[in-house]
Amino acid sequence: MTQTAHRIQGLLLFIFCALTLTGFSQSEIRGKVVNDSGEALLYANVVLFSAADTGFIKGAVTNQDGEFNFSSVVAGSYFCEVSMVGFTKSGIDVFTVDATSGDVDLGEIALSDNLELKEVEIVAQKSMIEVRPDKIVFNVATTPSVSGIDALELLRRSPGVNVDMDNNIALLGKSGVRIFINGRPTRLSGNDLANLLQNMGSDNIEDIEIISNPSAKYEAEGDAGIININLKKNVATGFNGSAIASFTQGDYFRNNQSVNLNYGGEKLKANLGVSRVDNETYDNFRETRIQNGYSFELASDQIRNFDGYTVTTGLEYTIDDKHSLSFSGNAILNSNNDDLESTTFISLLETGSLDEILESQTLLDQESSNYNFNLNYHWKLSSSSKLSADMSFGDFNSEGSTFQPNTFFAPDGTTVIDVSDNAFDSDTYIDLWSGKVDYEKDWEGWSLSVGSKYASIITDNRFAFYNVNDGEQVLDPSQSNDFTYEEKVAALYAIADVKLSPKFNLSAGLRMENTDSRGRLESAQEVDNNDVKRNYTDFFPNVSLSFSDDKDHALSLSVGRRITRPNYQNLNPFESPLSELSAWKGNPFLSPSYTMNYQLTYAFKKKLTITNSYSETTDFFATIVEITGDQSNVLIPRNMQNTTRYSISASYPFEVNAFWEFIAFADGGYNTYDGDLEGTIIDLEILTWSFRIQNSISLPWGVKMDLTYMRYSDWIWRGSVDVEGNQRLDFGFRKSFLDGQLEVRITGSDVFRTDSDYFYQGDYGGIQTDGARSFDNQRFGAGATWNFGNQKLKTMRRSRGAMDDELKRISN
Repeated sequence: MTQTAHRIQGLLLFIFCALTLTGFSQSEIRGKVVNDSGEALLYANVVLFSAADTGFIKGAVTNQDGEFNFSSVVAGSYFCEVSMVGFTKSGIDVFTVDATSGDVDLGEIALSDNLELKEVEIVAQKSMIEVRPDKIVFNVATTPSVSGIDALELLRRSPGVNVDMDNNIALLGKSGVRIFINGRPTRLSGNDLANLLQNMGSDNIEDIEIISNPSAKYEAEGDAGIININLKKNVATGFNGSAIASFTQGDYFRNNQSVNLNYGGEKLKANLGVSRVDNETYDNFRETRIQNGYSFELASDQIRNFDGYTVTTGLEYTIDDKHSLSFSGNAILNSNNDDLESTTFISLLETGSLDEILESQTLLDQESSNYNFNLNYHWKLSSSSKLSADMSFGDFNSEGSTFQPNTFFAPDGTTVIDVSDNAFDSDTYIDLWSGKVDYEKDWEGWSLSVGSKYASIITDNRFAFYNVNDGEQVLDPSQSNDFTYEEKVAALYAIADVKLSPKFNLSAGLRMENTDSRGRLESAQEVDNNDVKRNYTDFFPNVSLSFSDDKDHALSLSVGRRITRPNYQNLNPFESPLSELSAWKGNPFLSPSYTMNYQLTYAFKKKLTITNSYSETTDFFATIVEITGDQSNVLIPRNMQNTTRYSISASYPFEVNAFWEFIAFADGGYNTYDGDLEGTIIDLEILTWSFRIQNSISLPWGVKMDLTYMRYSDWIWRGSVDVEGNQRLDFGFRKSFLDGQLEVRITGSDVFRTDSDYFYQGDYGGIQTDGARSFDNQRFGAGATWNFGNQKLKTMRRSRGAMDDELKRISN
């Protein structure tokens, strides 16, 4: 990057920090909301507006004493609106905040009963990032700079989330993250999960919930926690919808479109969404590898094309005040095409002379489909108890064909030494279903939740290898295989929430899971351990103690245990070629990894949030490169004895003035990796950190802008490779027209191209690597959304599925 770009970025960061620390005249606005009888009202909504331009400043909700407050309010003129379901809205006339008046007490604000519920038009919007005691919420729909990208890139830009160069996802420096869509697990991993996310457009996503320490009501799977992607769904009454189109241009063009239709009635609600993604990108590789006295200089250029369709549908029927039924389904159809060309110069280290040149090409055509259906029944037994039952079915199919010609040349680059043309088909079929029942009961001062779940997943992975002679493909049974993996998990859980005092709460939960699995390999090649069965039972406690004075201070301490089970790709013992010089081989004896998470969270004035955590993982998964010949190697997953992480994170939202607010998010961690893998000692430690500041600015003429700066430190890739840290700057503009019916967006990603190239080094097991990898991250684009039909939200009862309740009720 040029010195000019460095100076510009430094100047921007300086401006952000300087303005953050600038001393503004700030005051607190407080008051109390009561009914006509003078009784305090809990959960009344209070919204603060600027009198100058009627712009939304911030919102608050009253506590159990009916009190509310707005802190850090800069000098200016304001007015308030107070509302609550069943009461007539009340307004507070214009008042002034200045340096001499100090804090402003609005006194008691009385709301009158109103039995006729009216439509309420939503005028405020969510912050781009919300930091709550139990999770972080990234509100994608209110962040214009992330328009027109795919879901995997969206996760890469989410706070606390890291996506490595193999598209593995980590949360707060820990691997083993479960990805949910609309509250339900995807059950996919590796390339299958990456392809699913890369074919999902950000314009069809409402928000992302990042949950680092889920309660016992959740499945225990996922050492690092859960990331839930919520797709857009409108709950307004009547008929409404939206049409969205966007594009971005980097080195290659990408575009996506979607249409969403919704109907909301008193009894029946329905929604239908269709979206399409058409993306083209590249992945360029430059690497020097030293192994067994040879030097390998690799230059690889890959072009990838993604074309995908997503269809979502939902029905919700309210039978009466106590019973409701809901159905949801989605279908994701993807087509991927890859074209990779590479040249490898192979030299003898002793003489430094070129020995031979390998030129190869990999052509991949892949089609996949993913169907998921869910049926939910909700029964409100009484005012203090409820029962829900949930059934889910899923089907995933992926079929890929690869052609891989390889030619070895003499050092002159023209004389052919050897030709090896190969082709292979790699097909994956996954069937799954699950059922669960949950019961909740509230008493005065405490509550109990109990439930059970059973899940079954069957995976069939077929690999057929062909030798290609004169264009004719001949099956090689010795290099072909069929690997089937079956897994059944039965679970019981119980959670007790106790209000110890007005300020202290205790939540204690225990989850029991029994896992019964079997992996079977069928192949003409003799392979040890071709039928591996396992059955084990584990207990996963989760305890949380919290304190809150409802004003300034909140503190919570939580402890939880989690598990990450190996996926079918990591268990298949068959050696599958990746190129002429490398292969992948699973490990049938790969054990599950277990993690103990300890977390302490402090919040001040519901703004500053500091989280200190420690986690220890046993049998951590690491992908190890092992030498199999003078020039060849194989990638194998192994269990590493132990990995630990100490981390601290902090976030602070700040309203600079009536038109500018931002949130700063920072985290730091110290990671250690220890292991003795068949005599090879791994002893790594690294200090990691990341920082982001996300600004939301209201410009003249109704233009909204967001500006995000991110920077992160070096990190560990594949358990043994050190990758240099990067930084980036993103921006987005949006403006509404025609009373909000039309919204237009302009976006820029990685503006100075400082997060498109990754440099790395590694030294493990006799293999030294030094390389760089480049991606098409610098992009500029535009998009538009057209809203039609009724866009007002009517206050109505909304039934929820069992998994929706899980997302809303999480104990830390």
